[in-house]
Amino acid sequence: MNIEANHLSDILAENLDLVIVGFNPSLVSWATGHHYANPVNNFYRLLFKAGLTPRLIKPQEDVQLPEYGIGLTNFVLDTPSANETAVPAKVYRASASALEDKIVRLQPRLVNFNGLKLYTYFFGRKLPKLGLQSETIGGRPLFVTPSSSGAANMYFEQRQQLYTELKIYLDTLKGSKEL
Repeated sequence: MNIEANHLSDILAENLDLVIVGFNPSLVSWATGHHYANPVNNFYRLLFKAGLTPRLIKPQEDVQLPEYGIGLTNFVLDTPSANETAVPAKVYRASASALEDKIVRLQPRLVNFNGLKLYTYFFGRKLPKLGLQSETIGGRPLFVTPSSSGAANMYFEQRQQLYTELKIYLDTLKGSKEL
């Protein structure tokens, strides 16, 4: 697989309801040019079952996510790997300010870290709990869910519950005039 010839672009716009942040592009996503393209990744199934999308989206349809108020980016944009541990922690930490600048510029209602260690990379400390955090990213609320990767160590039902909580909180924000 020639990963040098490919890429994975952000799918973002201003004022989205939700921006989901992954670790870095997987080799499959990098090769195909589509987010969460590995067939064992549960990402699109989690979105659909939580009601964040009205139908099950295919990775090849990822560019349609802004129609549903959802944007996608990665903490580290240009380093594909088989898993997040193949990227040195210092590379993630060095990317934190660029991610925050992006969120400040785009002003989504809510930011979701799709992976527990993203919190550690961004804030420099262990994640205190899953779900809604007291910290913000670029002044926007932060929600943390376990990675949607098929390799993640959490049962699908537990991840699904957190995505459902994410949807409920997002619906609360959409009903609020504050954001």
